This record gives sequence, C-alpha cells and structure tokens, in this order.
Amino acid sequence: MKVLRMGLIGGLIGLAVALAPQLAGAADEDGRGEPINLGYIENVAVGNKALAMKGKLDTGADTSSVHAYNVKVYKRGENDNWVKFRLIGKDGRAIRYDQNVIRFVRIKTKTGGTIRRPVIHLPLCVGGRWGRAELNLADRGDFEYDILIGREFLANRVLVDSGRTFVAEEECERADEN
Repeated sequence: MKVLRMGLIGGLIGLAVALAPQLAGAADEDGRGEPINLGYIENVAVGNKALAMKGKLDTGADTSSVHAYNVKVYKRGENDNWVKFRLIGKDGRAIRYDQNVIRFVRIKTKTGGTIRRPVIHLPLCVGGRWGRAELNLADRGDFEYDILIGREFLANRVLVDSGRTFVAEEECERADEN
C-alpha cells in the first residue's frame, strides 16, 4: 500500500512539473505575468483617471466592492440597466460615472437579510498591476476601507501576505486623463 501511495504521489509530482510551463504560459497570455507579493492593505487606483483609494485585498471575497455615492440605477432601452454614481478618493477628489450594469448581486447582511447591488466593470491598479475588475457598488461608510479587492481581480496577479501592509514597490500611473 505504501509503495502504491508513493508511486501515485511521484506520478502527480511529475505531472505537475511537466505541466508547469504550460500553466505559467497561460498566466502570461492574459498579460498578467508573474504574480506579485503585496500586503493585505495597499494603495489602489480606480478607473482611467486613477482615483487613489486605500484598499483591503481580501482573498475571502469573490468580487470587489467600492464605496459609491449617489447611486442611481436607471434604464436605457427596454432591458439595459445603467447606473450613475460618484467615487471619492482619499485626497477628496471626486469622479462621476455613468456605467452599464453587467449584473446585480445579492449580498447577505449582518441582520440576516439581503441587499441588491449593481455590478460594473472598471479598471483597477494595485502594485503597478492594471486590470479590469467587477465592482459592486456599496455603501461602505461603516468600513475602514473604501474599496475591497476580491479574488476575481487578485487571481494570477497578486499573492497577499496577510501580515504586511503597503509593500507595493510600483506606483499606479494614470492610464487616461480624459
């Protein structure tokens, strides 16, 4: 039995070694490259104008969430949901958005109920790594951080060291001034 187990383990290790180049190549194909090591609290740039926010990198959350002000969902056409909202950076700079809603998500509340939130796509950057993220628009006024970055964005980009904060060496430059 022990020999069989050792043979199986050796075979799995061999398979992992053989597949490693293809798996590494797959991560590079989407432009992400090798993951970087960051702390669980980092500076985050949101949107094309790189609005600066202090964010929490949360491997326990599926998607990301941002504190949005004046959220107004409306229809464009018969079945097309859009949302107007404002984001305010840590320096007080505010940016207004008018975005297509990609879906709605139901979030469980502490009191046992649920709340429906719109989800949008916006560019995000942390540690010099830009990517498009799904963000649900939330009232995070009771939380310490205005933005929470979830696994959907972190996967294959960032390894989170839960014992460290603000370890990013690269800045996030503005992608577009318009």
